[in-house]
Amino acid sequence: MTIHSTLARRGGVGALAATLLLGSGLVTAGPALAAPAECTTIGGAMQVTADCLDQTYATPVIDSETDESAPTPHHRIRGHFEGTNIQFTIYLHAQEDKARWEGRFFQYTYPVVFTAGQDTSQADDRAIGFALSSGGYAVQAGNKSLSLGYRHAAAAAKFAETVAAKYYGSDRPIAGYLYGPSGGSFQTVGAAENTSGVWNGFVPMVQAVPQPTSYNFLGRSAAELILGGKAAQIRSALLPGGSGDPYATLDEAEQAMLKEVHALGIPWKGWEFPDYLLGRSEQYPNGLDSSDPLWYDPTYVDDFWNAEGYLGTETSPLGERVRAELTKAGDTVANRWNIANRFYYRYQIPAASEGWIGLDQFRNPDGTPLYPQRPVTAPGFSGAVSGNAAFDGSVNGKVIAVSNLYDADALPWHTDWYRQRVEASLGDAAADTYRVYFNDHADHQDAPVSGERAKHLVNWYGMAEQALRDVAAWAEEGVKPPASTNYNVQDAQIVVPGNAAARRGIQPTVDLTTHGKETATVHAGKQVTLEAKAQVPTGAGKIVKTEWDLDGDGVYTEAPLSRIGNAITFQATATFDQPGTYLVAVRVSSERDGDPTARFALAQNLDRVQVVVTAAD
Repeated sequence: MTIHSTLARRGGVGALAATLLLGSGLVTAGPALAAPAECTTIGGAMQVTADCLDQTYATPVIDSETDESAPTPHHRIRGHFEGTNIQFTIYLHAQEDKARWEGRFFQYTYPVVFTAGQDTSQADDRAIGFALSSGGYAVQAGNKSLSLGYRHAAAAAKFAETVAAKYYGSDRPIAGYLYGPSGGSFQTVGAAENTSGVWNGFVPMVQAVPQPTSYNFLGRSAAELILGGKAAQIRSALLPGGSGDPYATLDEAEQAMLKEVHALGIPWKGWEFPDYLLGRSEQYPNGLDSSDPLWYDPTYVDDFWNAEGYLGTETSPLGERVRAELTKAGDTVANRWNIANRFYYRYQIPAASEGWIGLDQFRNPDGTPLYPQRPVTAPGFSGAVSGNAAFDGSVNGKVIAVSNLYDADALPWHTDWYRQRVEASLGDAAADTYRVYFNDHADHQDAPVSGERAKHLVNWYGMAEQALRDVAAWAEEGVKPPASTNYNVQDAQIVVPGNAAARRGIQPTVDLTTHGKETATVHAGKQVTLEAKAQVPTGAGKIVKTEWDLDGDGVYTEAPLSRIGNAITFQATATFDQPGTYLVAVRVSSERDGDPTARFALAQNLDRVQVVVTAAD
């Protein structure tokens, strides 16, 4: 990837930073630099520019420099900001590979660690390899606990530029790109709205937004209470070859709950993995529910179970079921809180003008709330995580949002919610500033995709990597990336066309059938013919790999391609020795330049058919 930047070089990090670098041999003495002005703060968010000084991170210190061989040869610099718990790492090309640098950097951000030993100041092997292979060095800043907002990332980016300029022996402009998933998308948007001249572009991934009451998690917790016993039937109805009617086996209370939870925007596709959707998987070891009293609303539990208008007193099938669940669990204070907490989203409805369409089901025709509203607002966490971003869409730089249609954590339609704010803020300029790419068969979790998840999900990080390369070409050369994914919002669900040309975006589509259908019934030992057609959206590349999972266990075997192209058809045959129901899958990968040896920026998708195998005659 070769991109020649035309942007003016941004300012350095000040005299103190240059002095600290002297000891490393990366900067030589020169004229004294004028002290930069301090960064200003507006509405609680610091406005970081290329030339201002954030006093909190005014003293960067280099702790070590090493030449590393893994995951690929590179020169690594570790350091910290004096007086803080923030560390940073810079990953530069190895001495022999300096010519591969093309004047840019890529920077991953995430606010919190989840496991012992994790350190958000160090990039993982994939982030390092991707950056170095994409003409950039990598930067990352954080710590072993909590690193909120974007200010530490901005300080690390600015300091790293000074380091890189000396290391590469270049005065060329340096362009930078910030990206992060989920909580990292809060930080990425915070930076996009409140910095200028630090980064040129941004890729918020599985985009989170400051939603009211965390209703997507509460709605899933409510579904776990009411629908947990019917999860398998709902999943079966929605699988390839299923009935297509997830309500068929549900009673009135369960039907009401299922309708409500998906009107919130929780994706239908999430039922493919109901344990995750309902908070019963290893990602949610403590579940999604809580028996803790709400410290900010201590009278809520009494109102829920005793006051008119609340579900605990409602004369309806769902209200009766809720009371029955309390009786079943035992009428204790803890259980009263546990059940009441799950439905708190009904009683904290923001104004209709704020655009939370998933909550419109709880309004009267005139827009007023159907149910009593609590006098206090549930505290949110987006302010601290994002650096007090307004989420008003006032982005500075090119932005490509990458979100996924199976995501039950960062709901797909929330990406559209923010897109509307960008378009309102930027007007006509949004068309040349903002893109949204939705990925099918992808959820909130990143790689590796294995086990149960691999049966129906692909690794979506390759699509995010391609978005980063696209945003770089857009910012540096004005090369417009592929059009946004074409989608509609129906009942807070994102709906995309099935055909790649109509869907657009960057993800390939693949259609798998057996004799033109999505299901087949055969005797054991009889051969089944599988036909697949894969397509890539215009300008998004070519299919370079096909893989088959013929027994539905999530383990794929690569099948040689007869040709590489933007639209291909191919076949396979399968024979099943044992009776049973098999979900046979095919997975395809596309690459922008049609390179079958590429390691990064592969766009994947899959499709499946159901094969019912009966006993042999």
